Amino acid sequence: MTNYASDAVPWWAGHAWVIWPTFAALALLSIGLTWFSTRWGGETSPPSTLTPVRPLASVSPASLRPPHIEAELMHGRQAELDRLTHMLRTPNGRFAVLCAGGGMGKTTVAAMLCAKAAEAGYDAYWVRWQGLESLQAQLIQVAVDCGLPPALLERARAGHDSLPDVFWLHLARTRKWLLVIDNIDDPSPIVPATEQLSHYRGWVRPYGGGLLLLTSRDTSQDVWGSAAELLRLRPLTTPAGGQVLLDLAPQSGTLSEAESLAVRLGGLPLALRAAGRYLTETTSRYRTFTAYQQALDQDLSPLLGPEQPDATDPEVARDVVRHTWEISLDQLAGDRRPLARPVLRLLSLFADAPIPRDLVVGGFVQAVIGETVTEGALDDALSGLRRYDLLQATETAHGGDVSVPCLVLHPLVREVNVYILSTTTADVPGWRREVGLHLMSRARELSEVSQSSWDRARLIAPHFALVAELGADGSIPLPDALGALESLAALLSDAGAHPLQLTLRRNAHDIARQILGADHPDTLECLSKYARALRATGDYSAAIDRHREVLAVRTRVLGPSHLDTISSGHHLARALRYMGRYAESVDLAMSTTSALTHALGPDHPETLASRDVLALALDSLGSHREAAEIHTAVAEIRTRVLGPTHPRTISSLNHLADSLNRLGEHARAARLARETVRMAHQALGPDHPRTLNGRHALATALHGLGEFGEAARIHRDVLQARTRNLDAEHPEAVESRDALERSLAALRGTGR
Repeated sequence: MTNYASDAVPWWAGHAWVIWPTFAALALLSIGLTWFSTRWGGETSPPSTLTPVRPLASVSPASLRPPHIEAELMHGRQAELDRLTHMLRTPNGRFAVLCAGGGMGKTTVAAMLCAKAAEAGYDAYWVRWQGLESLQAQLIQVAVDCGLPPALLERARAGHDSLPDVFWLHLARTRKWLLVIDNIDDPSPIVPATEQLSHYRGWVRPYGGGLLLLTSRDTSQDVWGSAAELLRLRPLTTPAGGQVLLDLAPQSGTLSEAESLAVRLGGLPLALRAAGRYLTETTSRYRTFTAYQQALDQDLSPLLGPEQPDATDPEVARDVVRHTWEISLDQLAGDRRPLARPVLRLLSLFADAPIPRDLVVGGFVQAVIGETVTEGALDDALSGLRRYDLLQATETAHGGDVSVPCLVLHPLVREVNVYILSTTTADVPGWRREVGLHLMSRARELSEVSQSSWDRARLIAPHFALVAELGADGSIPLPDALGALESLAALLSDAGAHPLQLTLRRNAHDIARQILGADHPDTLECLSKYARALRATGDYSAAIDRHREVLAVRTRVLGPSHLDTISSGHHLARALRYMGRYAESVDLAMSTTSALTHALGPDHPETLASRDVLALALDSLGSHREAAEIHTAVAEIRTRVLGPTHPRTISSLNHLADSLNRLGEHARAARLARETVRMAHQALGPDHPRTLNGRHALATALHGLGEFGEAARIHRDVLQARTRNLDAEHPEAVESRDALERSLAALRGTGR
């Protein structure tokens, strides 16, 4: 009020009657303004100078910048990126969860979305989960960057408001932002103790004006709630995986070789990156895709790399193939599911194929791991493994039959767990033996119910390689192993599952020859059955060679008139006919039929089987009438003795229909084939080879009657089934393809 720059004093400063009324007026004005402010604002305004907001955690501010991603190295995730981009533009009250097991590339996809969002003018923020305090601190950084007034943060700090409420109310009014919270593998710490995440009262909410994207190993919709859009990442396709490898290691081979390695690695992005890094290291032992792939069949170390001393750190473990899945197992153990780890190790001892769920029971698991296992605890462990994407539950069916619930492991999850088991468990041979014995027990159960168990027999067949290994090394008595292999193979033969049967027959013969010797009667019987399986799968030349081998030994050891020797001649005659060597087949079939009739009688099943082969060979030579007469006689006997729906009866009726077609009696062939197909469909199922053979005969008859459209439709269905069950180049599939082309050509010729 005074001028300190001079000695002069203003005139009013010397008069108290001026000074004191002025001060009084100013005081009244201040009181009035305060009163009006309270009346108009409804509450007292905060002080003009706020106490600075204290940090919620003793951490340094973290970078919110998304990680760099090389877009040109990104392959196979366009569908997921398109879906996320759509959600970014129109969240519609939802948030996204990129979920999958470890190593599937969740972080990479999220980073790619951030890059696209930034290009489109969005503010992209990246928060890496490192604990609740760190999360809160980083989200405050996000809020401030989005313009949240400091006064509102101070009120929350002072306890007047909920900090998550303040955060999300502000983000709901803010547009064009993307917030990624990476690696929330276990969401429980971010939820208040009395809440569920799906109530959306904590840090995860669907109400923002932008998009919240979480990455997690937790794939449970129940955990994330109804407002979460779960995008489950799957392994990369073969072309995408191959391109990733070729981009990472362009000097290591061709695209085709890269794709082959990608298949071997199961399309797992983490494994592909590990392989790419290895191949480009100048000190690596293997420098090509092919060499690397061949090495993996003997040794996983090129993929697994050296043991990491700090592997207990999740941030280290998640980027290492040998450790990444241990993070999820640790989480399950911490969630009171310690059984999950030994159960996963146990499942890894099965083959790389679906495992029937009813094969994994508490008593079996208990026998292996030596601990008490209840069915409830086992269900809980499997549920946890599925939740964290360490296994998948599927329904497997064949030919439209009842589906069978199965468990499926990713190939690398299986291989790495086998490796870890071998380095951490002393009694791995004991574990393997228990698995083998359990498989053998299940095979015995299935053989007792026969046809109704065909689907389950198909499912356990791939796992029987372990039984063969255990029989070969003496862990299981050879007779027991051979009996189990033969029993399951017979069941598969009845089911028409010939490729699966072939593997078991080969395994049985290999271990019999190794232990019993090549000329032992049991070894010869195994070889004979293996040869029959070769014929059924279309390898006629190899089948003939094996049958000749058996016939020669049996003739030398047992003599030409022994029933086993005669049986070998019969099976050789059948293979010769399929090979197109009809004259040889007729001669041999006549000889064996005569010998069997003399030894067993004309109506014995073995005699009828030989007569059936003779008729087939005669038909192929052009003696259709004679063939039809033999087929008619055999069909009548089989119908009387075995019944009309017995598989061998159905085969005879199919063969008779074929002969009638060759005779030009298409109407009669069509009537017979329709009835045979009906019985076969009911008794054997729609995809059984005998049912398909009947449908082929029916289509051939319809073609002969001029019904080309219907014939083509049936031929197409049969071709698809034969290709699916056998192989596109199997002779029967080729036969169907040729027949389809003829019917289609005839149909085009009619102009219909």
